[in-house]
Amino acid sequence: MKLAPLLTGVSVFAILLGVGGGLALYKYRQLAESGAGGPGYEPAESVRIVEAGEIEWRPMSDLVGTAFSLRSVRVSNEVAGRVKSLGFESGTIVEAGQPLLTLDDTSEQADLAAARASVRVAQASIAVGDARLNLAETELKRTMEAAKNLAATPIEVDRSTSDVEKAKAERDRLLAEVDQAKSRVAQVEAMIAKKVMIAPFRGRTGIRTVHEGQYLAEGAPVVMLEEVADKIYLDFTIPQEYLSRVRPGLVVMATSAVLGDEPVRIEVVAVDATVSNDTRNARVRGLVANADGRILPGMFVQIRVPVGEAKPFVIVPSTAVRRTSYADQVFLIAPSALPTDPPEQHRLRVTQR
Repeated sequence: MKLAPLLTGVSVFAILLGVGGGLALYKYRQLAESGAGGPGYEPAESVRIVEAGEIEWRPMSDLVGTAFSLRSVRVSNEVAGRVKSLGFESGTIVEAGQPLLTLDDTSEQADLAAARASVRVAQASIAVGDARLNLAETELKRTMEAAKNLAATPIEVDRSTSDVEKAKAERDRLLAEVDQAKSRVAQVEAMIAKKVMIAPFRGRTGIRTVHEGQYLAEGAPVVMLEEVADKIYLDFTIPQEYLSRVRPGLVVMATSAVLGDEPVRIEVVAVDATVSNDTRNARVRGLVANADGRILPGMFVQIRVPVGEAKPFVIVPSTAVRRTSYADQVFLIAPSALPTDPPEQHRLRVTQR
């Protein structure tokens, strides 16, 4: 067996073991000396330092509102009938008093002519009744003069008096018939008026779904009418804890992408009398300028409104905030040396705040 290679390997291993042990001993002594003489090694970090500032800040809240017209109505027919004519198109602006729809009123017009004829007949009957009353009063006057001269008996006077009373009663009946005939005329005219649907205010019509010749049952929807005005309602909800700060007449400046780049003026006109049992929010109605018609009824509008007074707050960059599950923290930079230490030992250290 050759021992030369074996001895060579053992020698190399011993040399390596001695060198490694010497280096380990040297490093151990170096660390011991540094630990006894001062703090351990701390690597330096390159950071950006920003001085904290102070500003006046007003808390804002993001709210969701829904636009409503000042006046909105679904036009429906009060009586049944066939559509004779239409006075609007889909999405057009109609003026107050403009006819929107007319139903066929041929039968009603015939009834109106008959009712007016009945009025004329009743009025002619009154003329006959007046003549009879005049004749009866004249006969009574002559009979009473004859009775004074003993030329007429008391029974004849009573008979003449009775004729006068009968003539008066007949005249009253004829007057009642005239009133009845006129009431019938008014009734037919009212029925004819219901055949014409009039726009109650200036507004924009919705999509038309009825056409000429179509039969409409009583109460059938004709068209949606939304008022066209310089302002529009904006309803939104706020948490109940902010309800004490809201009152009618309050004016806030809000921002919204739909309302434009500049803050807009919202005037609170009403606050709901109840709070929702499900969300604990209260409904608030605001009034917003809408002269250009940018906001349409039913539109979804996101707004930011102030919910408190402006107060001074310390501000730092958002990138300097370290967010954790238990707290939000920032790193505060301050000198770590004691006041008695020389300037060369002054160092800046960071602490979490």
